Amino acid sequence: MSLLHAERAADGGRPVRRAPRTLRNRILAAFVLALAASSGALGYGLVQLRDIGAALTILDRGYLPLAGVAARMEAVTRQLDREHDRLAREAPGPLAGHRANAALFNASLTDALADGDRTAQAVLDEVRDSDERQAVEMMAQLLGEIGTAQIEYELAFRAWLAAAENGGEQLPSRLAELDTRRTRLLLTVGHFGQLVAGRISMVSKRTAQAQTRAFAVSGALSLLAVLLSALLAAAALLSLRPIGDLTEQVQRLAAGDRPGRLAAEGNDEVAVLAREFDAMVAAVAERDRRLKERAEALDRLRLRLQRVLDTIHVGIVVVEHGHAAVANPAAERMWGATPGKPLPPWMASLSGGRHEAVPWENHQYDLEIVPFGARGALVVGEEVTQRLRDRERLARSERLAIVGQMLAQITHEVRNPLNAMSLNAELLSDELEDEEHRDMLATINQEIRRLETLTGRYLELARGRRAELVAADPVALIRGVVRVEEEVLRRAGVHVDVEGLPFVREFDVDTVRRALRNLLRNAVEAGAHRVGISAELQSGGRDEDMLEIRVFDDGPGMDADEARRAFDPFFTTKAQGTGLGLAISRQELEDVGGSLSCVIPPEGGTLFTMVLPAVRA
Repeated sequence: MSLLHAERAADGGRPVRRAPRTLRNRILAAFVLALAASSGALGYGLVQLRDIGAALTILDRGYLPLAGVAARMEAVTRQLDREHDRLAREAPGPLAGHRANAALFNASLTDALADGDRTAQAVLDEVRDSDERQAVEMMAQLLGEIGTAQIEYELAFRAWLAAAENGGEQLPSRLAELDTRRTRLLLTVGHFGQLVAGRISMVSKRTAQAQTRAFAVSGALSLLAVLLSALLAAAALLSLRPIGDLTEQVQRLAAGDRPGRLAAEGNDEVAVLAREFDAMVAAVAERDRRLKERAEALDRLRLRLQRVLDTIHVGIVVVEHGHAAVANPAAERMWGATPGKPLPPWMASLSGGRHEAVPWENHQYDLEIVPFGARGALVVGEEVTQRLRDRERLARSERLAIVGQMLAQITHEVRNPLNAMSLNAELLSDELEDEEHRDMLATINQEIRRLETLTGRYLELARGRRAELVAADPVALIRGVVRVEEEVLRRAGVHVDVEGLPFVREFDVDTVRRALRNLLRNAVEAGAHRVGISAELQSGGRDEDMLEIRVFDDGPGMDADEARRAFDPFFTTKAQGTGLGLAISRQELEDVGGSLSCVIPPEGGTLFTMVLPAVRA
């Protein structure tokens, strides 16, 4: 309901006549007069500034450069005049000197005329005032006459030179003609300089007059605008004085207090405004009461929803216009999605629908993206990295278990005959005296032992094991393994560097020893020349830490597919390999709560990382 609506009479409900809008009319009239005066002052000032600017422009771009051209030509003609006087007073000297001076004067005058023509043409292209165009055209005409006079003087000088070279019979007449051409050239240049100086003086005087006139008229109009503004301010203060009470009540309302009723009588503008204000205060109070009840209900609902979002481990993001409008703590922790900021680029590039095992920063997520609102989307996802790892580990363990059971049965059937063959071969070797036959039996025994070793590894793959914790120094253990394999490493030309400070922890020493020996032998067989081994301790919770051992070799390395399949049973790139060494080492480490991983560094070679629990001693 407008503040100036007509009231309705209590008895008949008919609208009462509107209060005359005298306040608005008075203020509007005073404002229009003040605006007209200010606009007039500003407009007149702008017109004068435009004229002054045009005058300054023609001075800066036209007359002043032309004055410079005139000065250059006058300087040249003064030198030419002195040269001519010397010719008239003295007998002709060496003609080469006169010819060089004439060429210099002619070149300088030609350059000045070219600059003058360019300046005059540029001014004619810009100036629209008829008087100025006429003056510039006259200057351009004078420049043309100067050019003609220059040519005539040049011809007369050449005739004088010819007379001087032929013996001087016509020299007086040629000198008289040269003097005539010189006088015309001097007069034309002088006329041009006077014309330019006169135009500069006239434009400067006209600009000063325009400036004085603009200052006087603009000052008068500005003074009138100030007086009208003062009258407008006085009228507004007198007319708005009764609104003080209304302003006080409005301030109380803005501060949150309940304002009182305004006892307004009459039918003027202020009375109508006061009654409308009382009605508005009542409506605002009722609206505030309802809004407060709704806000309390929304706050309770928001707190419940926030608690639900904070407690669940699934990431939830509400997307609006490419930005995260809402994100629960799980989404902030997993994806870095912050309310009010753009989505992570990898998430923003996904289309709607379900996305499984999406990789990001060494983690994998299952995401569901559905439309939400007009132009928004709802992203719901959870981390499945560990789940996929457990699934892969379970599948690998099942494959190893099946293979192990099969190999255990085969190994059990093979080991007994092997033992019998080995025993009989040793007995037969003791009875033979022929050295060649004894060497053949030794070869048979060697191959039997190799088969026994192979069947032993198959049995290791078949049976699981529990961690056997022993207090030891990992660095000392690594150095001990290197000493055991020292002869093999020396023959292969492999140098081993061991890094790490000594410390003691309880861990599965046998598992680490077997894995290290396996990795060292693989490095030797791969053709490495240097192996680096380091041991570090990652702090864990309570009494348990994580022992991390890294083994790097500078061998030829593996490609991505070989690195991915390195731990698969029976996968090998060696001609005599079984493909079980890395599989058994990884299975043993996982059986005791550890892991074994392989990466291909950018600089080449192969890096194996062994991690297993280490209890504080």
